[in-house]
Amino acid sequence: MQDHKISLNRYCPCTQSQCPIRGNCVLCIQNHLDHKLHMPECIQNLVRPAIESLSKQVELQTSDDRPVTDFWDDFDGGAFLKRTLEKHKKE
Repeated sequence: MQDHKISLNRYCPCTQSQCPIRGNCVLCIQNHLDHKLHMPECIQNLVRPAIESLSKQVELQTSDDRPVTDFWDDFDGGAFLKRTLEKHKKE
C-alpha cells in the first residue's frame, strides 16, 4: 500500500491486493462514485448479507464478479493511479 498522502487505511479489508489505490479510502470511494460500476469491497462486506437474504426471498441469484488475478495482470495500474490522483487534486 502506498500513502500518496491521502487517508491510508492499513487495515483495509479489500481483497484486491494488486489495486494501486487499495487502502487509500478517499481515492477508492471517489473512484467507485465516479465510475458507478460497483461498491467498494469494504461496503460490500456490510451490505452483502442483507442483499443475499433478500434475493433468496424473491428467488433471485447473486454472484461474486469481483476482479480476479488475471484482471490485475493486464491492468495498467500506473495510468489508473495517475488519473485518480489528478482528479483528486482538481476537486
